[in-house]
Amino acid sequence: MKIQRLAFEGFGPYLARQEIDFELFDTEGLFVISGKTGAGKSTVLDAICFALYERVPRYDKAEPVLRSHFCTPEDPTTVTLEYELHGTRYKIWRSPAYERPKARGTGTTTKKAEAELHVWRDGGWEILAGMPREVAEHVAATVPLSADQFLQVILLAQGRFAEFLKADTGERRALLRSLFGTQRFDHFEAKIREVARARSTAVEAADAELAALARRAAVLATVDEPTLAQRDEFWDETASALTAAAGEAATTRAQASVAAEAAAAALTEARATEDARGRLARAHATVAALEAEADAQSAREDALQAARRAAPVRGPMREAERAARVAAEAVGARTRALEVAQADAALTLAWPEDRGALADADEATLRDRATGLASERAALAGALEAERALPRLDEELTRAREAVISLQGAQAATRQALEALPAEESALRERHEAAMATAARAEDLAVEVERTRAAVQAHAQVAALEKELEGVREAEAEALRAHAEATEAHNALVQRRLRSQAAHLAADLGDGDPCPVCGSTSHPAPAQPSDDHVTDEAVDAAFEVVGARQTGLDAARTRRGDADLALGAAREKAGAGSAEEAQRALDAATAAHEGALTAVRERDRVAADLAALATRESRLRADLDAHGAKVESATASVGAAEKALGSARELASARPASYESTAAFATALDAAAALVTRLAAAARASEESTRAAEQAGVSLTEALAEAGFPDAEAASAVVLDAAALDALAAEVERHRAGLAGAQAVVAELSERDLPDEVADLDALSSEAEAAAIARDGAIEAATAASGRAAAFAQLRREHDELGATTASARAARDVVLTLAESLEGKPPNERRLRLESFVLASKLERIVRAANTRLTTMSSGQYRLEHDDSTQYRNKEAGLALRIADAHTGQSRSTRSLSGGETFLASLSLALGLAETVTAEAGGIELATLFIDEGFGSLDGDTLETAMSTLGELRDAGRTIGVISHVEPMKDAIPAKLEVTKAADGSSRVRATLGDD
Repeated sequence: MKIQRLAFEGFGPYLARQEIDFELFDTEGLFVISGKTGAGKSTVLDAICFALYERVPRYDKAEPVLRSHFCTPEDPTTVTLEYELHGTRYKIWRSPAYERPKARGTGTTTKKAEAELHVWRDGGWEILAGMPREVAEHVAATVPLSADQFLQVILLAQGRFAEFLKADTGERRALLRSLFGTQRFDHFEAKIREVARARSTAVEAADAELAALARRAAVLATVDEPTLAQRDEFWDETASALTAAAGEAATTRAQASVAAEAAAAALTEARATEDARGRLARAHATVAALEAEADAQSAREDALQAARRAAPVRGPMREAERAARVAAEAVGARTRALEVAQADAALTLAWPEDRGALADADEATLRDRATGLASERAALAGALEAERALPRLDEELTRAREAVISLQGAQAATRQALEALPAEESALRERHEAAMATAARAEDLAVEVERTRAAVQAHAQVAALEKELEGVREAEAEALRAHAEATEAHNALVQRRLRSQAAHLAADLGDGDPCPVCGSTSHPAPAQPSDDHVTDEAVDAAFEVVGARQTGLDAARTRRGDADLALGAAREKAGAGSAEEAQRALDAATAAHEGALTAVRERDRVAADLAALATRESRLRADLDAHGAKVESATASVGAAEKALGSARELASARPASYESTAAFATALDAAAALVTRLAAAARASEESTRAAEQAGVSLTEALAEAGFPDAEAASAVVLDAAALDALAAEVERHRAGLAGAQAVVAELSERDLPDEVADLDALSSEAEAAAIARDGAIEAATAASGRAAAFAQLRREHDELGATTASARAARDVVLTLAESLEGKPPNERRLRLESFVLASKLERIVRAANTRLTTMSSGQYRLEHDDSTQYRNKEAGLALRIADAHTGQSRSTRSLSGGETFLASLSLALGLAETVTAEAGGIELATLFIDEGFGSLDGDTLETAMSTLGELRDAGRTIGVISHVEPMKDAIPAKLEVTKAADGSSRVRATLGDD
């Protein structure tokens, strides 16, 4: 991975856009980032980490303050990073979330975080992701290092330089896995564990199924569930017992079935004999009863024959009676109709001739008279319509005259409204010109309001920052005091530790061991620990406290510098004058601006009123023209209404003088026509019914003669309706069929030899029922016994098949389970070394060898790193531990026991060895760029020179290394620089220089 370019603006102490081309340093290979404390050297590295991971190492445990205090609301805060990975160029652009003033009104609003990821393709940048979450996902997928691992391998930030050196096995394994891509071994380990778990689950399930089969078999056989040791004997003995019980039950079932069949046959035969005996007795009784009815049966047969002969005459008789009745009713109805007509006033108009001749008038004459009256009535249709229209036409004439008057009034009102418009327009134009003059100053006054508001806010910010600065200075003083106390305590412990060094060495001496000081194997008076004995752990702990206090002091100084810069910027924005003066200026500007805005609204309202006035004038002129046309049209309508009314009156007067209206005359004609029509209908009904009665009498006479009856009275005496005739026929047939059937039964049963003794059916039925119950019980018992034996046999087959399968599965499970435990570093793995750790241990050994080539040189042969794969304390994961071997003492110890300068040398060597090994590994990430933030100040001159030589060797190997340092000899020795300086406004600038610049 190679960092190529970096650009940022509004980030940390940097306001203006800064651009850094790291490829300028490819030739030199080594450059120093220099500048005063607090100028923003580490911010360059912060920007790289923020671009990649949206994290800043210095703010891991605090709220990040990424946006520059020098930014105005309009200034952007962005970071752009270009880097190359596996031959592909990428570019990330990010902007963090931050609070900014609202565009309108007071208060602040939060600008959301933004991010984009681009890739270089076909000569241009192509976007891959446009949202922070999407960018993070792409970076995680392409960059095989997490943020923490990046800070241990490529960007060695302040306070985190020694993390890889002091990491435990788990932390170190996570980093090495990402660098060397050994996840497949972890995946293989997990796969084997998954297979072992699956096989164990399968075996456990099979064992549970075997137990369940035995339990079901015991329940089936109604015996106690066997233990695991009893199962083989249980299956054999229980199967034999169930088979024997099934055989006995089958024999009992056969015997009971034979007995039940015999009892059922005896009962059936007895029931048939008794049934025949009863039928014979009933047949004799029926024959005797029917023979006693012989005379009655003969009378019924004669009546049936006469009724059937009279049946054809029944219909003509009813029809003749009905026709005579209808004719009499029709003649009576005509007589009554004539009587009613004689009393009706309409008869005069309907029959002006002799009323006596009306009774003799036939239907045709009456129909002709009705038709003439209807024609005369139809001729009155036009006169009736004209008479009905008279009120409407009179009303229409009145409305037309009123409409003319109304339209003439509206025409006059519209003309008056038009004449009033010029005065109203003149007043509106005067108001509009006045509002325009005031509204013209609105924009200038708005700018003045924003300017004075910014001054008021700046005064408030100055007050807050002054109070904040006071607290920050107190915190800095407290951090300085704490650092001094921690340093003093550490120095005191170191002095005490040195004074007790002899006792420390003596504590590790055994009989015959050479003394590490003089080499003697004789120890006559080994030094003893004093009362103020100090352990290495206590010294290390005190040193860690010093480091923590130093970190706190650096942070406090940074916060104080940031607060100073922020306060200066706020004072510059506030300008001269007091906060009260600024507030008064804001109030005056706000009032003037509100007045101008009121004038703007007045101007817009008056302009709208003028436009509405013009529209109203156009509408009124159009209305005036329309009113003129309507008056002319309404006047024409009055003339037309007068003409229509006169014509209607003339037409409605054409009627006889004796009627007060045409409608009354028409009503009289309707009544006369209706009267004549009713008389015609009555005449027709009387004539037709009389003819029908005569025809029915002729038909009846013919039917009586054909049936052999002298007259209708004789036929009526014997005739029956259909229901009575059917009933009589059925009675005759019932008697005949009953006698024949009973005689047939007597003849049939008299031929059979029926026993004289009556059978005991109740006793035979009880015997048959008892035998059937016994048979059913035997069948049920035999079926149950056979089913139990078959079900038990099936369960035994399933048990035997599953048992054979489970045995082989259990053996396979044991093999895989042992393998899984070993791969996970558990017994029987005595070294407690996991598979991936075993693979990574070889990588770590290479890293240690590469690191020792640097460390041995830089420590003048005193220190070497050792790979420790021994079993760890309290079953901790083993395989990737590191220790430091001290050639002066011949002992190896924890890497945490090194001093600050020693820790820096070991960490630097390890980082360089790691980079060298990873680059050499096929499939690993190439570490072409390395950044180191501080640490060189803890080295003496000779060691610093050695470290510089080591960095030079790395440069010669093709890597680009950037270091941040305050050490003057180091800055002088490195010609390529990235210089950070302060501008006049307090913000920072960065400039790249090479040796010749």
